[in-house]
Amino acid sequence: MDRLKNISAEAAQFARDIESEAKRITWPSRQETVKSTLAVIVISAIFASFLGAVDYLFSWVIRLILS
Repeated sequence: MDRLKNISAEAAQFARDIESEAKRITWPSRQETVKSTLAVIVISAIFASFLGAVDYLFSWVIRLILS
């Protein structure tokens, strides 16, 4: 029974710690969020284009070698 009380007390303390930490969070502004999102989209598109070009180049070279 003591073990059950101990687990219950630890769970309650954990919940209080979570609430305390959640109050300290500083959320980015809408403008910062939009800028960050756009940066991720642009960088992802550039990287995807690069990988597509490399893939096309490798497949072209392989076709040359095999034909």
